[in-house]
Amino acid sequence: MPERLSGERFEIPRPGGARIVGETYDPVGRVDPALPVVVLAHGWTLNRTLWSRVIRGLQERLPIRVVAYDQRGHGESVPGSVAPSIRLLGEDLAAVIDECGGRGRLVLCGHSMGGMTVMAYAGLHPADVIARVAGVLLLGTAAADVSRPGWVGKIEMGVMHVAARGPRIPAGVFVTKRHQRHLNFGDDADPRDVALVRKAIAGTKIKDMGSYFTALEGMDERASLAALATVPTTIMVGSKDRLTPPPYAYALHEGIPGSALIEFPGKGHMLGYEATAEVVAQLIAYATP
Repeated sequence: MPERLSGERFEIPRPGGARIVGETYDPVGRVDPALPVVVLAHGWTLNRTLWSRVIRGLQERLPIRVVAYDQRGHGESVPGSVAPSIRLLGEDLAAVIDECGGRGRLVLCGHSMGGMTVMAYAGLHPADVIARVAGVLLLGTAAADVSRPGWVGKIEMGVMHVAARGPRIPAGVFVTKRHQRHLNFGDDADPRDVALVRKAIAGTKIKDMGSYFTALEGMDERASLAALATVPTTIMVGSKDRLTPPPYAYALHEGIPGSALIEFPGKGHMLGYEATAEVVAQLIAYATP
């Protein structure tokens, strides 16, 4: 089965020359208008294509509309001239919802930087969250204090700071399967999944990698968590997540009263691949309470 899905493409112009590109995916047949729209926000250095398995899993069980988009500076989306920040990504998500989310209920799901994007959106638009959001799923993410510990982490952070001043050309051969297998996956990773993730990251521009890494370092969305406490929220993390390890998830769980926390033994950062069935099941639970 091919990983790539084909949906109805959209483009949203944003201030500073940015442009957000994404797709709306409808199941074969008629969308059930009583179901919420599911909106998916991907992580740092990734793109919308990596949601394919989750989208298929959802639409095999529900006649539901799904929206997935490339965050600015990732995939086909254009970063523009405005300085990168997670708050800016939160406003981009608001624009995607306005354009593609209809007027009914929503289920929001964010992975890694996409989870931070959802938090920023909630902090910026708390009334809309209360009025429209049926549930939020946060995968392998954090609200603040994102850093890479140890001397290896310091080297990697230094490389990203240099990259932020580098060219806007794809990372390409600098991204290896071996490194992505170690960094993004836990035990028993499927080599095909590693190849897909490596391909997405290799297509991300060097400058954008560095710029949005800097945005992650400066991010603090703890004040936004109060808005997520007003809606059902689930946090998922892999026990072997090396990018956003379990302590980040524990802090999120503590900061969002009433939230649920699910930790997957042996899984890593890419839960959309490593725990697809569980991610799909939670989205369905929020879509059909």
